[in-house]
Amino acid sequence: MEVLVFDIFGSFGQYRKFYTTSSALTYPFPPPTAIRGIIGAILGYKRSEYLEKTKTLRIGVQILNPIRTIKTSINYISTKESEYELNKKLSNKKGSVKITRTQVIKQILVEPKFRIYVSGEGETFDKLKSSLEKGEFFYIPFLGTSEHLAEVGYVGCYPIQQVENYKGSCFSICPVEFWEDPEITSVKLGKELIPYDLDQDRLKPKYVEVVYSKDPKVPIKGVFKKVWLVKNLGEEFAIVLLPHEA
Repeated sequence: MEVLVFDIFGSFGQYRKFYTTSSALTYPFPPPTAIRGIIGAILGYKRSEYLEKTKTLRIGVQILNPIRTIKTSINYISTKESEYELNKKLSNKKGSVKITRTQVIKQILVEPKFRIYVSGEGETFDKLKSSLEKGEFFYIPFLGTSEHLAEVGYVGCYPIQQVENYKGSCFSICPVEFWEDPEITSVKLGKELIPYDLDQDRLKPKYVEVVYSKDPKVPIKGVFKKVWLVKNLGEEFAIVLLPHEA
């Protein structure tokens, strides 16, 4: 079994939490569902097909930069009208009408950087490996929303081994249920409920509660129900891949 490793980073990012309404809070890292969207963009898959084509992939996420956020007000303009009406609204000429705006408070990640692990086999995995090696992307990837463009840095393709009842350190986000016997340290931890899988209609997302270290240099430690050891990235370099049931 192999795993593709690449970094995504940029000036800003925003992965809106599913339960927010008037204020758009962000996850501190891209959920696996967002990573599948990035893979779809890299390979040129349409919105209607990328979920199906990426469903067999397993995904891990490691936080590389310290988590920093800012809050700002954003104006959204309605674009549902015809092009003529929209141009009329945006014009300053006599007879123009009031622009339909909605203002929200948006939380944004500052200088986010993440290491992504993708394991699998088949056409999609092979195409992703080729695209990353060549640095050729069909669509421009972004960090959550289209105004936050992402840069992608390919790290490599490495052998990976699944290990159960592992005692040591985990460098990626980890499902709470997998962290069976935590080792108490001084590192600050975060916990989030994230979507990890979607059906084609996006009506029945699956969620999992995960834990992560807020210090990118210090992993979480203890006994883990299941991890995947990535070889050639350092001795005993363990991560967790999602979906996590199988």
